[in-house]
Amino acid sequence: MTDKIKATEAAPKNTTAKIEEEKDITKVLNYFRYTTDTTLGCMIATGVLRNSITYYVRDLENMGLLQAVYRMPDKYTHRLAKHYSSDKSQWAQRKEQQLSLFDEKGGHDGI
Repeated sequence: MTDKIKATEAAPKNTTAKIEEEKDITKVLNYFRYTTDTTLGCMIATGVLRNSITYYVRDLENMGLLQAVYRMPDKYTHRLAKHYSSDKSQWAQRKEQQLSLFDEKGGHDGI
């Protein structure tokens, strides 16, 4: 048991190496967590390729972590574009529609 403790203590400690490198999808999610903007704005701020951002946005929307909040002219191109946010307080509330087995009157037609 003492041999194992000595071996672990003898291992060099590297405190300057960045062990976890941030993935591009987490950069995109973190950007939209604090900012409501378009994919072009995300590209300019994060440096991630715009083609990649569109795939990440699609994946994050499917996971339920991101949503298009509104459509307005972009501040860079002045064209109509979707503005995304991961802040759930800004999301549009969607009504879940439950289909009923019976009519709204509460019965059936005399069968």
